[in-house]
Amino acid sequence: MKRRISILTTSVAALALVACSSERSVSPASTPTSAASTTTVGSTTPETTLPATTETPTTVGPSTTVPSGGWVEIDVSTYPAPLAFPCCASNWYGVPSPALPAAGAPLADGAYLISFDWPDEPSLPITAEVSRLESCNVLPAGSCEENGGGSYMDDEMGVDTDSTYQLSLTLDGSLQVVLGGFTGGDSTNTFAMGTGTDLAALLSAVDADYQTAILQPHADGMSRDQIIDMLTTEPAYGFGPPAQPYAGALAYTFDGAPPLLFQSLPGVDEYDESPDPRGSNVLGRISLLVEGGQLTLTVYSGFYS
Repeated sequence: MKRRISILTTSVAALALVACSSERSVSPASTPTSAASTTTVGSTTPETTLPATTETPTTVGPSTTVPSGGWVEIDVSTYPAPLAFPCCASNWYGVPSPALPAAGAPLADGAYLISFDWPDEPSLPITAEVSRLESCNVLPAGSCEENGGGSYMDDEMGVDTDSTYQLSLTLDGSLQVVLGGFTGGDSTNTFAMGTGTDLAALLSAVDADYQTAILQPHADGMSRDQIIDMLTTEPAYGFGPPAQPYAGALAYTFDGAPPLLFQSLPGVDEYDESPDPRGSNVLGRISLLVEGGQLTLTVYSGFYS
């Protein structure tokens, strides 16, 4: 039976379930490209249903420009774009994306999926691939997860693979970013808004700290369990135990950003043999929201079950 992605936990037992990878790619296979854009902007994210956080956060509207220099917690209960990858035989949820424009034309207001690789140097331009969300009832058979009923709910979405749109992004102060991380409790995932500049600093830090705290000890002969035990007992380089037991291997904190949950350790776990293991691998690129010319990129490193 298909269900919406669960990025909430209600008990320790639920956390012990095998998690879906947060490093899945949004890019469909053999997707033709319609056009390339050279506009440098921000992006959006896929939709997820979340309750309000247990504490009263300082909030800003998703379309409000956040001053540079810090992450501000936001309420995403009505956020109009996906926030995390689908999991567990589920589909995307939301509304169809607008039609993709011709080369050089701006994206229309709406929510899209986005895919790209993190650059080795966060200040370098990123070439991203933007795809449309479309109703599962409209897409060809096989485009969405089967539900056994032959039809889908109105808000069940799949990826339109007929065309994609190339977009140039720079992680600077003009780009808004919504970041999801894991904080435990009744509302296990916290979302905060910052800028591309804040995200670039986080990427640089987590890559450097992951190399020092995890990859180097592993290269020196330490096992996965020894590394986790060491950093759980004596947190270092931003790494420590996750906010809730059994949620994952480790959590990473930096400069007020929501904690990044490492449910696996790239380059260390046998089932996560990334060709280029980096700490930033844990940050999933989810969606792009366009509102009045402002782009918001949604990035997620919270809990998957």
